[in-house]
Order: sequence, then structure tokens, then C-alpha cells
Amino acid sequence: MKSFRVFCLIIGVIFACADDKPFEPYFQKENAWECNKSRDLISREVLEFPLDSSLRFSTNSLGVTSIRGREYLSFLDADLMTLVIFDYKDPDKLRKVQFEYEGPNGVGNLSNSAHYLHTFDSIYLFHHWSGALLHMTDSGKVANRYPLTDYSDPANFPMPFPSTTSPILYSQGKLLIPCTTTLYQSDYRNYPSSLSVDLTTNKVQFLSLFPELYSKAHWGPKFKYEPGMAYNPATEELVLSYPVDPFLQIVNLRTKEVSQHFVGSEYFEAIPPFKQDPSHYLKRVKGTIYPEEDDHGLSTSDYRGIYYDQNQNLFYRVALIRPSLEKLSVSRAPDFSIIVLNERFEKLGERLFSSKVYDPSKIFLSSTGINLFRRDMYNENENKIAIEVFGPAEIRDN
Repeated sequence: MKSFRVFCLIIGVIFACADDKPFEPYFQKENAWECNKSRDLISREVLEFPLDSSLRFSTNSLGVTSIRGREYLSFLDADLMTLVIFDYKDPDKLRKVQFEYEGPNGVGNLSNSAHYLHTFDSIYLFHHWSGALLHMTDSGKVANRYPLTDYSDPANFPMPFPSTTSPILYSQGKLLIPCTTTLYQSDYRNYPSSLSVDLTTNKVQFLSLFPELYSKAHWGPKFKYEPGMAYNPATEELVLSYPVDPFLQIVNLRTKEVSQHFVGSEYFEAIPPFKQDPSHYLKRVKGTIYPEEDDHGLSTSDYRGIYYDQNQNLFYRVALIRPSLEKLSVSRAPDFSIIVLNERFEKLGERLFSSKVYDPSKIFLSSTGINLFRRDMYNENENKIAIEVFGPAEIRDN
């Protein structure tokens, strides 16, 4: 019995030492620096959408939807309480939906909220401050309310957090919505990172979980905990891109199987955490600003959105190439790259974009390719929204 106790003590010490080992982020050259470069992103066209005197372009929610075989670009202006809808191929054709702040159809404060244009008379708003999904008509009336989360619940449910770079998606009568954490956690292994809401039954179901590396360290500002999300309807697979994880997480919504694929950028290596201790957040004083944490987040490159191009059967993963700590005083806007992947998540190419020209927070898909907002052109003329469309092209040997 004594020898067994000694054995257990030794095993316990071994595991304790293993737990004390510092977390080292993973990186590999294959499918990052090394890949079969066969695709590049080529500029196809620049589209301009005129803004009348009653409009401006300030939005957290921008995208293209197909309605009855025709595409429409829409954006939500939270301050003006307005949804603006353009005919994607005929920008002079414009619709506006005005929402009310108060009253029986009042939606309240729409800041940080996002939308999904299903049809002209069926608009869905995720209301950030109440945690509810609002079904709106084109006259601005509330047709239905779907409670998605309860911020006051001590169970600390995840917070839906859709945006332009991680939009609300639609599949088979359900909306698919990415989630982030309401409060920092010490353990994320069972913490949901996306959900679906059935538009017929109102049933909410969690679809995916944060990867284990979020439980290994504290990664800094909340934007390091906001996943991007894509959906492949042919395979019924949900693909999640986590800011600090080089691995894409693939969830088969039919079989519930989960797999992962390493997809790295050629512009940076492993992403370091802010602190090795995942419970570091508990040491923070509420209401106190921590510039060191913010500076680390803004100077440490990470991944952002993931998009599935159904027409090309390709995925696009966005990587933010953040400036060094020394350069933060000059500019905090990161350059970015778009990584091109095939349906097996094999890297085919990567193209770098300047943040002086394009805005990485305003990237979305249409049937013609991946759309990038032209920040430089809008700064010159705020009466027009300029969008440059890029499409994949084969790289041919000379």
C-alpha cells in the first residue's frame, strides 16, 4: 500500500509539472509559408453607390443578399435608425427602411447591432443591448421578437455578436449567428461560440464551442474572442475562424462531427497570448483601463473573418497584419491579407492589402467575388460608397 501511495504521489507531481508548463502557441510552415500557390485575387471592378443628402455611411453591418435571383447591397446605420438597400447592379435604385426608437414598434438603441436582409418585407435585426433578434417589416414594424440570450442570467450565456466581417447567415429556415463571451472565463472548453435560431419554432441551439487554447492563456481585449463564421450548404459544415487560433474549426451540423485544419499566414508566425494565466482577468479592477493589454491586442496580429464563395467553391480567410508596438503611436489601423483556400482547406494563395486604401472591417461576399470597401475613395467623396470587387484567378507560369 505504501509503494502505491508513493507511485500516486510521483504521478501527481508529474501531472502538476505538466500543468505548470507555459503555454506555447502552435505554428507550422506547411499551409502557411509553404503552399501550392495557384490562386491570386484580381480586381474585377469598382462599384459606386450614391448617397443622397439624408444619408451617410456609418455602419457595423454591411452585406449583399440575393432576393428572387437579384442581388442587393444593404447597410444598417444605427445612429439614423435606417436600413439602406441598393440594387447591387443598379445602384441608383434605392430603398430605405426607417425604424422607430420608442413606441410599440420601437427598437431602442441600435449601436453595435447587426442585420440580415431576408426579403424586403422580412428583415432581421440582432439588438445588441437586449440580446433579442427582431423580425421587422419594410414599414419598420416589429413582426416578432426572439430572445437569444439573457445578460442578467448568472449562467453567463454567450453573447451573439454578428457584424460585417462575421455576418448573420441563413440555412434551412434557421439563422446562424456567431457568439462571443459576455464575461471573461477561466475555462472555455464548454463555452458556445455560435448558435442557430429556428424562425418557425423560436428554438435556440448552440452549434460550436471555443477551442481549448482559449483555456490555456489570457488573450487580451475582447476582440480576440470574436470568431468569424462561414457556412457551406453543400456539406452542411459550419467553419469558424478564431482570432488567436491558426486552426479553422469545422462543425458538421448534420453529423455533429468536429474537425480542424491548420491555415496560417505568411506574414506572421504563432500568436502570443497577453498573459500565460487564463484567470488573469480576475486580477483586474473593474472600471480600470489597462493600456498595456490594449497595446498588446493592437500590436499582435490575428485572424478575422472567414467567407465561403459558393460559386468558386473557395474559402477566404482574413488575417490582420497589425503594426508593431513601436508603430502604434503612428497608426493603429492594421494592414490585412486574404488567404485563398480550396474546399479541403488547402492554401492556394494569399494577397496583402493596405489599410490606407481598404477597410478590413468592411469585407463581404457577392456572386461576383469578395467585396472590399474603398476607404481612400470615400475619404475623397463622402457622397458615394466605393466597393472594389476581387475574384480568384489562376497563377500561370511565365
